[in-house]
Amino acid sequence: MDFDLTAVIPARLNSSRVKQKALQELDGKNTLLGIKIKQLLKILPRERVVVNTESEILAEHAQKFGATIHWRDPYFSDGHIATFSELIVHVTEGIKSEHVAWTPFVVPFFDSEQLQQSFKNYETQVINGEYDSLVSVTELRAYLWNDHGPINYIADHRHTISQELPATYQVTNGNYMAPQRTMQEMKYVLGKRVYLDVRHDKCKIDIDTIEDLKLARAFGAMEN
Repeated sequence: MDFDLTAVIPARLNSSRVKQKALQELDGKNTLLGIKIKQLLKILPRERVVVNTESEILAEHAQKFGATIHWRDPYFSDGHIATFSELIVHVTEGIKSEHVAWTPFVVPFFDSEQLQQSFKNYETQVINGEYDSLVSVTELRAYLWNDHGPINYIADHRHTISQELPATYQVTNGNYMAPQRTMQEMKYVLGKRVYLDVRHDKCKIDIDTIEDLKLARAFGAMEN
């Protein structure tokens, strides 16, 4: 890579749905936080892989894997007080690189290969292209309804097979990229002209609940 990039892994100790989520093990030996650090260190030098946390427990754990620590004011770790925008501004103002990848640990199968491809697409489409930011997505071809009925097909004899449904895209929550100044100005991880970086379907697995964690463990066991 020929551009100045830091990857930030936001990590707080407490989680409302999964206790100490960052320290949960996926395969009996590797924690979610440790997995993400390892994935990023295959691409970036240690000083460019940053774990932002308020927790000494997580900081010590992250340092064992080789990450650099940026300390977070505890105020920004309480999701019931601080807004997501406030957190983004607080975290990114401490990043000195020109470009930032926001890479949550909750998407464990967004691995080094997928990250490398995303970073290359960012260089092509944002730095040297017409976009101002990048979000990683997976393609979604599903029968979608709202309260008023189907929104992307006709539910009668004109039924469309799933392969012919119009493509929509699901944000993976695994990678958001933009210049540091853009994140500061927008108070968000994306700008206004966003490139859709389509990734492998395995990147859909986003651990938010205990059920998600069980699913990820099952998928990981099959992968191995």
